[in-house]
Amino acid sequence: MSKSDHNISYVYAPARQSKKIDNVPSLQTKKPNHSRTAPPKAEAGPARKPVVGVLVTPRHRSKYHFPTGKDARIKKEMIESARKHGILMYFFYPRDLDWQKNLIKGHTLKTDGSKNNVEWTIDQFPFPDIVYNRLSFRRNEAQKHVRSLLNRLEKSPHIYLFNRRFLNKWEVHQSLAENSHSSALVPETRLLNLANLQIMADKYPELFIKPANKSIGKGIIKVERKDQSSRYLYKTAASPAKWNISPSVKHLHHRLEEMIDHDDIYMIQRGIDLATYKGRIFDLRVEVQKNGHGLWVFTGAGVRIAALGKYVTHVPNGGSRAVYEEIIHKVFGRSKSQIDYLSQQIKYICSVVPEVLENSLKITLGILSIDIGIERSGLMQVIEVNSKPSSFDENDIRQQHLIFLNEYFIHIFKSQHFMNREV
Repeated sequence: MSKSDHNISYVYAPARQSKKIDNVPSLQTKKPNHSRTAPPKAEAGPARKPVVGVLVTPRHRSKYHFPTGKDARIKKEMIESARKHGILMYFFYPRDLDWQKNLIKGHTLKTDGSKNNVEWTIDQFPFPDIVYNRLSFRRNEAQKHVRSLLNRLEKSPHIYLFNRRFLNKWEVHQSLAENSHSSALVPETRLLNLANLQIMADKYPELFIKPANKSIGKGIIKVERKDQSSRYLYKTAASPAKWNISPSVKHLHHRLEEMIDHDDIYMIQRGIDLATYKGRIFDLRVEVQKNGHGLWVFTGAGVRIAALGKYVTHVPNGGSRAVYEEIIHKVFGRSKSQIDYLSQQIKYICSVVPEVLENSLKITLGILSIDIGIERSGLMQVIEVNSKPSSFDENDIRQQHLIFLNEYFIHIFKSQHFMNREV
């Protein structure tokens, strides 16, 4: 989407609603009302550099390891962008903090001025002003020592914990569905049990069974009603096998109970009649984040296209990437009214969803990726919201992300909260 649309304070009501929303929360004037919001900006900041420690996932218990491959490229870009903004950035693992000495063992890039020779170095760093939680997996964040660390960081008066935790799909759905500004943006969803399965199966010809705490399409089961009969077809997202058949909802529920992970919460969601490109369904991956004024802004949007015959668009499941403008023009044409309709929906979603989630969940968020499905009619629905998105492969979006990210770090650092910190 156009880079001129980064500012996203909009008052737009989707066509699905019977009357216009008059009081959409304005991202330019209103901030989340809870205690972890960044304090007011001071008149002038301290002379020293902001220090940002990035908490990352360890891969080996016995030895210290440096980033490799794509991970190394992303971290290199992060450090280079931080340095351009006058920020000291390093990466560290959960067990490498020395609270007695206020030092952290971490790693960063060597500063030899060479762009081609990338070398990592271990060093002892001062405790940061900001800890950016980039733990990659829910299982890591759920470990007892990691939970204890995050709680301690959050309570520290001199550290701002950024990107506190993963979100789960059920709490996201509840927050959006229960708010009048966002309820029309999400498809009907209920918790999985026999009674709810019967209700949803009677109402909709297509359902998705989704785990609340998994990502990239893992654990998703698609259910289709066979014509108008009581027979149901079902299949997992990752399975190449043929569809299974259940003769009744009761039998279907029994089979689903055998398939799901009982350590997770499962939901039943109405199937969306997604638009297609060359016979393949697609959806949008949109990123929003806070900028140098602490306001939510639109970073960029990409398209993810499912593999032929698949119903999930995630790249690890065979999906592919595409440019938003190209796909939208090919699928919906170049009619100005249609393009404006789609653009206004994205703007509305990006302006409302972040604030609804912050206020409902009582947490401070800084970056969100929003998966948006587009129905054949052009109507958009929020499929999923991720508080810890992986890096975009689209270079322009990734670079814009880094600019906003570091500007937001500087905004936090210059706040009154850190002005009184002893150096």
